[in-house]
Amino acid sequence: MLPKFVVRLSKRWHLATLAIALTLLFPATVRAAIVDPPELSAPALAQTTSSLQLLRQGIDRYEEERYNEAIELWQQAANGFVAEGNVLGEALVLSDLSLAYQHLGQLEKADRAIASSLNLLENGETDDRAAWEILAKALNTQGRLYWVRGEFAVALEIWTQAADSYQKAERPSGTVLARLNQAQALQALGLSRRAEATLRTVYRDLQEQPDSPLKATGLRHLGKALRRTGSLQREGERLGAWDVLQTSLAASDDPEAVGFAWLELGNTARALADKALAIGKDSRDYCGGNCEEIALDAYQMATRAPELRLKAQLNQLSLLVETGQWLEEEKWAEVVELRREIAPQLDRLPLGRNAIYTQLNFAWTLACLKQTPDRNIPSCLSRDRLEQLRQKLTDPVVESLRRDRSGEVEWTQIEAIAENAGDRSRELGDRPAQSYSLGQLGGLYELQNRPQEARTLTQQALLLVEAIQAPDIRYRWEWQLGRLSNGKGDRRGAIAAYEAAAKTLKSVRGDLLLVNPDEQFSFRDNVEPVYRGLVDLLLTREGTQELSQERLELAIDYIDDLQLAELENFLSCDLSQTADIDRDFDRIDPTAALVYPIILEDRIEVIYRWPGKVLQHHTEAIARTEVETTLRTLRRALLRGDAGRVIENSTQVYQWLIEPFETTLANKPELQTLVFVLDGELRNIPMGVLYDAKTDSYLIEKPYALALLPSSQLFELQDFADNLQVLGAGISEAVEVDDRNFSALNVTQELSSIESFLSTQLLLDAEFTPPNLAENLNSGLFSIVHMATHGNFSSDPEETYILAYDELLRTNDLNNLLRGSGESGPNLIELLVLSACKTAEGDHRATLGLAGLAVRAGAKSTLATLWQVSDESTVILMERFYQELQNPGTTKAQALHRAQQSLVQDLKYQTPYYWAPYILVGNWR
Repeated sequence: MLPKFVVRLSKRWHLATLAIALTLLFPATVRAAIVDPPELSAPALAQTTSSLQLLRQGIDRYEEERYNEAIELWQQAANGFVAEGNVLGEALVLSDLSLAYQHLGQLEKADRAIASSLNLLENGETDDRAAWEILAKALNTQGRLYWVRGEFAVALEIWTQAADSYQKAERPSGTVLARLNQAQALQALGLSRRAEATLRTVYRDLQEQPDSPLKATGLRHLGKALRRTGSLQREGERLGAWDVLQTSLAASDDPEAVGFAWLELGNTARALADKALAIGKDSRDYCGGNCEEIALDAYQMATRAPELRLKAQLNQLSLLVETGQWLEEEKWAEVVELRREIAPQLDRLPLGRNAIYTQLNFAWTLACLKQTPDRNIPSCLSRDRLEQLRQKLTDPVVESLRRDRSGEVEWTQIEAIAENAGDRSRELGDRPAQSYSLGQLGGLYELQNRPQEARTLTQQALLLVEAIQAPDIRYRWEWQLGRLSNGKGDRRGAIAAYEAAAKTLKSVRGDLLLVNPDEQFSFRDNVEPVYRGLVDLLLTREGTQELSQERLELAIDYIDDLQLAELENFLSCDLSQTADIDRDFDRIDPTAALVYPIILEDRIEVIYRWPGKVLQHHTEAIARTEVETTLRTLRRALLRGDAGRVIENSTQVYQWLIEPFETTLANKPELQTLVFVLDGELRNIPMGVLYDAKTDSYLIEKPYALALLPSSQLFELQDFADNLQVLGAGISEAVEVDDRNFSALNVTQELSSIESFLSTQLLLDAEFTPPNLAENLNSGLFSIVHMATHGNFSSDPEETYILAYDELLRTNDLNNLLRGSGESGPNLIELLVLSACKTAEGDHRATLGLAGLAVRAGAKSTLATLWQVSDESTVILMERFYQELQNPGTTKAQALHRAQQSLVQDLKYQTPYYWAPYILVGNWR
């Protein structure tokens, strides 16, 4: 529902005393939402009333990020406008007040201010452009408030109204602003096609404008919006930040516009480098060269704009540090020079939040030069980066060099910078900035192993955010307090702090996790450790005391929360409603057991949920790095068909996960299905290949059907519907889509074999298009969708897709198609089959893409392949699967189990390469 105000302009206002023109695009500090900061036009500045002077002074304070002072001045201005009877001026200043309150996390005050502004505006009527501008600005500010609260649908509708008002004001730059916000709200709602269409419209409109600083600014903000929605490079008709920013660079020779374009190009190259590292690719595949070097060059170009020099230099420094390049002789010289140039500039920054955060960022970057890479605290190196540099960092020569160079930066110097930032925040009266300053200083003490001082400052930082809504700050200090409590042996206090951090994260997924795709690949560094640290504490025994059922239940709940948060982060959408399902597994299926293997730094914890709610637990003491090495070796052996290496490594995994519970399994004859909720890189391994050396058999050969759940919160688990009608679709021809070449597939026999068993409608080659697919699905006739086509699963949403004849269907595209509404209501797909897909090589979290696609497709179950297998074996398996599926009382998991067993028993296909890649995700019944 929209807010209750209805925009009505029912009487003419005369603007003899006030004519307002709003500024161009401006990035707000709240993630992704863009707002107009307050600004007066030249005619308004010529006015001499005291109210206008106060408004102008407040604008100056706002631009300096001195929000409390701006609020005080604007409150006086509002009173003055009331006394003058200047309704439009009062509405404007109330909108500005709301914006300042939002920056301070005072959302209730922000809500009251913007409601008052809109109440004034709804009673007027005018054709005056200035009035429409003020209305547009107020709506944009209100949309931002709903965005901060995670109410994306409401924000979208309000921003749509804002765009209409900007158009009536004949202000195209404002229209662009509102449409960029609309696109990001659409993305957060999972409506990616509409988001892309909106961004293309913005791009087209900007391209039609003549080159100018205004055009360059609009293109730059479009590029930034694309980066934030994860669209880093052009894919066919899909816009990419990299190309749009190159266009921005050429649109103006204004030094400031050019500098901003270079800065954002550097940020995009940096994001591409992070993406390449996370999915196991060479960054040269994305940037045409080393992305990190290109980012550094772009930042260097940005320093030519005087107003951007400091920011660009800070970005250069942090990139050199976080990538480990400072260990190279030439780069170390750059680090030393950057430190020398940055320090005096900090003292010249005007008092404001920007100055405070700039100082703190500089202090933390310097601290990262002194941090040892093995400390169990948030690392200055991302986990992906640490793994990349691990061998280099453990080299004795490099370690000696690191110690020598880190010694050139004194802790006292770093602390002095952070303390100065704290002094400035107190002088400013900015509670979020004060909290951030105290918490960061506490973090510096934590790095120095000064726990008592760190704890005191962290507690003070938490007290400061009690009265404001700043959860993205709050959870960090709760997490920090948990680490400090655990370090001093206060396990109970540590658990309480970690639980508080997890609760805060859960409450702000709408902001922190969903709408920040440019930080997607830092999820494992900024969010995942909170959940893992908490589970670690819950599953740590105190002496010889056994873990209680309550502790085990809590550990399962938090691992489920982690899996859900990870999927939300991957999909950039809210799954909370999807996750609100019945999880009474004893009632749903008393013949199924759930298996939760949890990979921690120093061990594997395995929890079994048996029917009857009896939880069993086993600990295997083994380092995470060794676990991941074993799993990666097993994965490579499976892809290469190396049966000997498969058995060697899968035997080890069997001993970790299954062997400790063999006796219990043997004593439960009613048990029919093992449902795994897998963690980390275990998701890259099909559980059927786990090998029992004692009986010389794979797990698939035992009497248990196997299934996977990305999280036990995500799938309804009803029985399989009786209506077995199949919509089959496939690509048998070689095609080129989005500059990618796809080879021909022999899918005709596979699809024809299904037709011989079940009622089937086929869409082959040119008939397999999204419109045809949607038309058939909306008929409501089909319970199974079987796609025999190329597909790819990756931890990068842009690299997760299914091939249709003329386009690539990504996760949100499938969501829009498969969840579409026909005459009988939303489609209810029982089973989605993807028979020729693969997970991206080198991407150790590639199955996150499969899980994300399965969740967004809306099908109750998804049967997919982890790698492409031969056409012949696929036909045999699918024929047997659909035969078994027709037997009364047979579940989908049992049908797949029997089909895979038939291949194992065939000498031609008994190698795991042929039968192992088929996995069932979701409802196994």
